[in-house]
Amino acid sequence: MTFVLKATVIKIALAMVLLFASNLAGRAAIYPGSNAAWLVVASRDNPNSAISYARQLARSAGNVAVFRSNNGWYAISLGWINRSSGNTIASRLKSRGVIPHDSYFHSGERFVELIWSSSGVTGTNGSAILSSTKLNVDGGTPVTIDRSSNGPGYVSGLLSNGDGYVSFRSGPSTSRTEIKRLTQGTPFEIIGKRKGWYNVRIQSGRSGWLYSRYVTPGIAYVQPVKPATPVVPKPEIAISEVDNGTKLRIFGLAKAGFDFVALRKGPGSNYLEVARLREGTNLVVTGKYQDWYRVKPAPSVEGWVKVTYLAAAEVPTFGPPDNDITPKDKPTKKPETIDIAVIKNPSPVGEEDKPEKIGKRVALVLGNSAYQHTTALPNPKNDAARVAEKLKQLGFIVIIGLDGGKSAMERTIRDFVRELPNSEAALFFYAGHAMQVKGSNYLIPIDAKLEDSTALDFETIQLSSILQFVDQPGRVSIALIDACRDNPLSRRFARSVGATRSAFIGRGLASPSSSGNLLIGFATAPGEVALDGDGENSPFTTALLNHIGTPKLEIEAMLKRVRSDVFVATDQQQSPWTNSGLRKNFYFKN
Repeated sequence: MTFVLKATVIKIALAMVLLFASNLAGRAAIYPGSNAAWLVVASRDNPNSAISYARQLARSAGNVAVFRSNNGWYAISLGWINRSSGNTIASRLKSRGVIPHDSYFHSGERFVELIWSSSGVTGTNGSAILSSTKLNVDGGTPVTIDRSSNGPGYVSGLLSNGDGYVSFRSGPSTSRTEIKRLTQGTPFEIIGKRKGWYNVRIQSGRSGWLYSRYVTPGIAYVQPVKPATPVVPKPEIAISEVDNGTKLRIFGLAKAGFDFVALRKGPGSNYLEVARLREGTNLVVTGKYQDWYRVKPAPSVEGWVKVTYLAAAEVPTFGPPDNDITPKDKPTKKPETIDIAVIKNPSPVGEEDKPEKIGKRVALVLGNSAYQHTTALPNPKNDAARVAEKLKQLGFIVIIGLDGGKSAMERTIRDFVRELPNSEAALFFYAGHAMQVKGSNYLIPIDAKLEDSTALDFETIQLSSILQFVDQPGRVSIALIDACRDNPLSRRFARSVGATRSAFIGRGLASPSSSGNLLIGFATAPGEVALDGDGENSPFTTALLNHIGTPKLEIEAMLKRVRSDVFVATDQQQSPWTNSGLRKNFYFKN
């Protein structure tokens, strides 16, 4: 009897353990309900590529979410829907080309965390996730909801014979600056309303205002239409009248509604930009192909412009003279990538523009990827390693720290400070997670949890504490921060300190002030979020590596080239920001 009783007790205990484990697994998973399922359109084996794919899909498919699965994969989902109508909706979306034909429904038992969504909701809170990711459709059309409520929305109501876009503005008025032009079906998140305007946040993370006539709350299941081709004035010069050496000017941009025309590497709109030319820029023709002209707006800049925006120069007061055009039998210099307004004849280099002689150079390079309490970042460690290698080639003494916890980062910073005496140039580069609280910026070590209000003092490193060592009288000081990525840890910290203090926790990083001989560069504008990139390095670091070693290129001009490259590489979603207090020129390579 004793043996039987013990065996029975063991069986009961084992059953309770199994039941507990089953309940625990059920709570860990993100189930949409017994009669519902997630519409999964793709899976990726790393978070960066999954989020990149989701961002692209969200442009045409409305709300999109990326889940971390317990099998190491990342699922991209359009949201959840009742199974009874789900197959019909999925078939319609497949036939329209909105989602892949191998899309399928998943019950959610493997989904353990929402790491990214176009609505901005992340984490493991099941109720918040389900309320923000439901497919609000009825027969394939968005369900009408209260127009004053926040949530997903999209651009609608554009006339087929109109401009093909609505202005996304910096404030609720037609007099406010136009940030961007949004086309039919462009999705966004509604975050507020004022009179006849909606405050919305688009896929890049940028917030702005749209006139309510062109806003429909809900999810759009239409492909965005291409904007109508603008009507441009008839060119003032015939193609047969142009020969090499002819002087022309950029013409017709204002009437076409453009601020600039692209100078491209080749004769076609599919070639990369070399520069941007504004109305009235004078040019000299060096070649032609069909209706494209190879032109020089300056002796060292050359590219291709379409004849549509060219006219005869009224007074050829600038641009290279005839004898400055490089003959065909001589090699031409590689075109520069610069932002051109109206280029005048380059003046001779004066004494104040000559490269400064730099003595001892010291650099601190930190890169954090392997975060222990949130999703890892693929690129920062690679970014820091590549930048450190490049700086060594340029003569810097480099102190580097990769994947550092709080104590490890502090030790590396101390090593850097010990090396600073007698240096004439000091540089700090950081890639990884960071956040701003009450206007101050904090770097986040890989072991930070940010679960309570003490985290700032004990788990992070304030950026200003490093800059105070870098920025010293008589020294050229540089800080380059590639740390404005979307940061789940800052959102966790905001939740932990409550609604009162979370209002002081902003997106991206804050603009630091500089009173010394210091230049500060961010991967994107203050308050904005930067992209981690799909390659081995972020867009900002990639551009920096491309230009930092250019001989006789002053640092501020170099960063303008970086800004141009990043703007193009991110489809105009990211524009690096610089604040310079430098009182003398600095060249990485003389």
